[in-house]
Amino acid sequence: MKTVHPVFLLVLVCCAAVVCAAACAHLSTVRDSSGVPLPLEVSAMKPVHLNGTVQWIYEAGLDASNPVLLWLDGGPGGSEVAWVRRYLGPLHEHFTIVCWDQRGTARSYSAGSGSGALEVERFVEDVIALSHLLTEKYGVDRIYLTGHSWGSVIGVRALAREPDLFAAYIGIGQQVNGIENDLTGWRMVREGALRNGDHAVVRQLDRNGPPPYDDGERYFYLLSRLYRYSPRPADGERFDSALMFRAPEHRLIDRINLVRGLIRGVKEVYPQIGRLDFEQEVPSLAVPVFFAVGRFDFTCVSEITARWLEGLDAPHKELRWFEASGHEPCYTESAAFMEWMTEHILPLTASRVMRREGGPDDAF
Repeated sequence: MKTVHPVFLLVLVCCAAVVCAAACAHLSTVRDSSGVPLPLEVSAMKPVHLNGTVQWIYEAGLDASNPVLLWLDGGPGGSEVAWVRRYLGPLHEHFTIVCWDQRGTARSYSAGSGSGALEVERFVEDVIALSHLLTEKYGVDRIYLTGHSWGSVIGVRALAREPDLFAAYIGIGQQVNGIENDLTGWRMVREGALRNGDHAVVRQLDRNGPPPYDDGERYFYLLSRLYRYSPRPADGERFDSALMFRAPEHRLIDRINLVRGLIRGVKEVYPQIGRLDFEQEVPSLAVPVFFAVGRFDFTCVSEITARWLEGLDAPHKELRWFEASGHEPCYTESAAFMEWMTEHILPLTASRVMRREGGPDDAF
């Protein structure tokens, strides 16, 4: 019988350990502003039943009696749990933050299967259903809602439909007008490609023509090149976007499905919002509204957001410019964003969070 060389055996064991580590999921450590791990009272990842599907959420917070903040990720198909935990750790001292893999995303990938599963209306219904679950679980009448990029689309639509569920809305990289926004991006990419001598890109853009598009392939081509040709702050953005794909809360299969979900989201979901126009569709919101806007945001064009807010009818509305940021001001200027949230927004709106008799209920 052949004997196995001990070095070869060691390599096999190490490889198996790496695979197992990547395949398993665990909750990430959340740290305060000094890098010290927070003693979280709330720390869980669990499945929830939303509109006939099973989807996954990740809850973390220092104190279960703190206000609840539901975070709606960008995409379609993105998962920001790793970004929130890394860059917004101290925010967990003031809020119980709920990150959610939406249908068709990462751990909730299978919830995006079937006819009509990825219609925008299904996502909006999920936001509302999940918000109801969270108010019941934590014994409050209202929660805070944050929508980033694509998340801002379904967030605003949920707000417009059931405003009494929410204490306030924080829009980050707010999407407002699909046609104008994407035309701006198309022109910017084309001009940048011309300057760089990227003639193949120019030719393909000309073949595709300017948006809006009815098919996702042309959107995917445009959106996947936006960042390359976008103006950026002089000092650069100190932000590891690839961290999205290394969240410890995700298993290996979830990370694979995250990539698949992002591609599918742009191709199948994004064409549904190509003609979005909140200036016409949503002239008013019955909740306090706050927009975090990066001066260099050309993914969701900041000037369009500012224009909508100016005409928007709301009980309170504010726009905060982040001068050294693009599409992710909450992460690239995280300290300023968290200070705005905790020192300004929370004191202004805390009275809207009414705690119910009996307090939190852990039965989901």
